[in-house]
Amino acid sequence: MADPDVYKEHDDLFFLSGTGNGWQLPIYETRDLTSFQLKRSYDPSVVDPVYDYCFLWAPDLGKYDGVYQLYFSAHRVPNGAACPPSGQEVTTFVATAPDVNLQFGAPQPINANTTWPRTSTGTACLPQGCNRNIRIDSATFNDTSGRWFFYVWFDRGNNISSFNTAAPGTVYNHAGPAIFSTPSYEEGINEAPEVFKRNGQYYLLLSGGWYNSQYAMYYVMGDSIPQLTRARAVRRLSQPLRNTAGRLVQSHGHNVIVERRGEYFNVFHVGAFDASGNLTSRSTYKQRVAFKPDGSLHSLNQVNVRWNKLTGYSYSLDVVLRDGTVIGPCLSVAVLGQANKTVFDGVCRSAGDRVVTKGDIAAFRIFYSNNNVWGPFVERAYDGISDDVTLDLPGGYTPFVDLSWSEEETTAQYSIDVQRRDTGAWIGPCIGVTSVNKSLSWTYLGRCDTPGINVPSSNIQAIRICSAVNGDWARARCGATPYDGRGMHSHIVIP
Repeated sequence: MADPDVYKEHDDLFFLSGTGNGWQLPIYETRDLTSFQLKRSYDPSVVDPVYDYCFLWAPDLGKYDGVYQLYFSAHRVPNGAACPPSGQEVTTFVATAPDVNLQFGAPQPINANTTWPRTSTGTACLPQGCNRNIRIDSATFNDTSGRWFFYVWFDRGNNISSFNTAAPGTVYNHAGPAIFSTPSYEEGINEAPEVFKRNGQYYLLLSGGWYNSQYAMYYVMGDSIPQLTRARAVRRLSQPLRNTAGRLVQSHGHNVIVERRGEYFNVFHVGAFDASGNLTSRSTYKQRVAFKPDGSLHSLNQVNVRWNKLTGYSYSLDVVLRDGTVIGPCLSVAVLGQANKTVFDGVCRSAGDRVVTKGDIAAFRIFYSNNNVWGPFVERAYDGISDDVTLDLPGGYTPFVDLSWSEEETTAQYSIDVQRRDTGAWIGPCIGVTSVNKSLSWTYLGRCDTPGINVPSSNIQAIRICSAVNGDWARARCGATPYDGRGMHSHIVIP
């Protein structure tokens, strides 16, 4: 099953649906998000006396004002006609059920006979704009500000918009190549919106790339639903896996976030590929969600592994699994060379492209050698969750410090200050706004570029990030954190 969606009735009753055979939508019941039983399959062609439906996918299960709703994407034709029809485009319908038995009736179009975003079987954009064509991947979200409806529309690729059902004439554009600049690896595809709220912060998750290509999950954070756009930082939640030959091994996407008793889970599908890099299947998985201090998410399958530098040495990486197995080398010296960091993405390319999930890893080992004789190593325990691990090699020095920080207002810019250990004086800015601009990360290499002076990491006792809107640095907001002069990564939260 692909394109999963989960509706929560309460902490001990959930329903899961998703893309199945294209003619029916399976609905599973679970009381613990672990054991699932098929409750029923919804076949809209059976319950609709007038129309047949085909190519059903990406359902959204929900409830509003006591009525259960099932949105789904499909083609629709008169009974007995060939499906899909020529000269029509996919669109979205909704069916309702009166109670938790989920006996959904005949589908209905959305906002029919209005100028609002609506069901549209035609191939052309509606007179009010392409972003009024509700095509695929609907997602509903109940909030104190109202009930929100998210959907995907087509123009130069796939784009995401939404409206508040209390004011459907106002459309908010969130993502996609028709509105925003998107990187090439997203292949013009921004789809599968999912929204949730935690600790007063909103999250919009989306999938980028073709479903049978480098599909992956991304997200943005904001203080309100209209803020959830690509004008804010787009963060990567997953990385598609590739083998040594560069062929796809695994992809991830179209997810839903589910909360149960204060814990959050990500339910998503994983694409599997054959030896030639062709998609062969998609199956639904679940992973616990972990949050960082600023509310951002730990990634699905990436670990930034860093180690300090020994002059003239090369390196090799092993992983120790929770069952005691050691995969070594996972990334050999031929891959790492004399580098002092790598992003482990779940593939041990020096061990036959073995796939290793973060949760299976108990420790990382870095071997170091200056004569191609491999014996000494340093091991660091790993929690199976974190995005960052640093290993401290005896006698090594810190060649860089990777800085990251929390995001403030949508238009905020940032600068970096450092406090000297020898004098206690602050150098501000050390890296000015002209260089940092709106970035949320920076690799510090031992030099304050703005004043043009060298300040090695060993002479830094604190790091401060300041943010300002519209160049108003007199009202800058800053956050600082102590630094030990040796660490290779530091995350700063701006209050």
